[in-house]
Amino acid sequence: MPSSPLICPNCEQALPQSPPVRHCPTCGQETHLHPPSFGEFVHEFIGHYVALEGALWKTLGLLLFRPGQLTLAYLRGRRRRYILPLRVYISASFVFFLVVKVLAPMPTVQAEGAVQMDAQSRAEMQLCADGPDCGEFERWVSRFVLRIHERAGGGADVFQSVRDRLVAGAPYAMFALQPVFAALVMVAWRRRRLAYGVHFVFSLHLHAFWFLALLALATLPDGPAQVVPPVLLLYTLRALHTVYGGRWWATTLRGLLLMAVYTVLIGVLLVAGGLYALSR
Repeated sequence: MPSSPLICPNCEQALPQSPPVRHCPTCGQETHLHPPSFGEFVHEFIGHYVALEGALWKTLGLLLFRPGQLTLAYLRGRRRRYILPLRVYISASFVFFLVVKVLAPMPTVQAEGAVQMDAQSRAEMQLCADGPDCGEFERWVSRFVLRIHERAGGGADVFQSVRDRLVAGAPYAMFALQPVFAALVMVAWRRRRLAYGVHFVFSLHLHAFWFLALLALATLPDGPAQVVPPVLLLYTLRALHTVYGGRWWATTLRGLLLMAVYTVLIGVLLVAGGLYALSR
């Protein structure tokens, strides 16, 4: 057996020389290193996948078919059986954005009775935007609508273009507002006197399911996709009742109010972001 180096290459602690050691007694890293080989990476990946496979299927089973139970399992200390909440959330959101943006982008559907900006209306807005006859606010509105019209492709429906942009941006807003949703749940169930971290874990699990539900909504045909919104709502109410308890009617009222407020916040964030982007 070769002698050990003088110090550990990782933590730089002195190593015993007699007898020589294969692993550092301080940090546990191997003392004798060699250039990595491709076979080692393959072996490490397979071993990591096999180790996580059981936890992965257990986690997905609870997340998809038993609303709220994954959160309860984590809060009760059963954390080695399942994938951690933050990893579940990041994985679900990553899969959603990857599939929707790369493999199955959401189609753009023109609304019936779409109102398009004709040449006369556009000319009038252009005069107002450039001329001195309109007030400052009117000029800003005219320039704003003209920017939307240009980004919609010139002849496309302006209102449909705005709606498409809002729909496309909703998952990003939901991703950014996830901690805010946890705070809303904390306020709605403040009498439970639970720490914010408890609500944050619940929010991570619930948003992970929402991303998977939105993925199904984006990839399924029109007929089966119509089932997703009511399933998403019922799942949310069931998860709230499982984690926080209480009477069903009270959970339903709080849950509906919570969803309404959260939807408004998502809309405000989308509109504010759109106004900022278009006003630049």
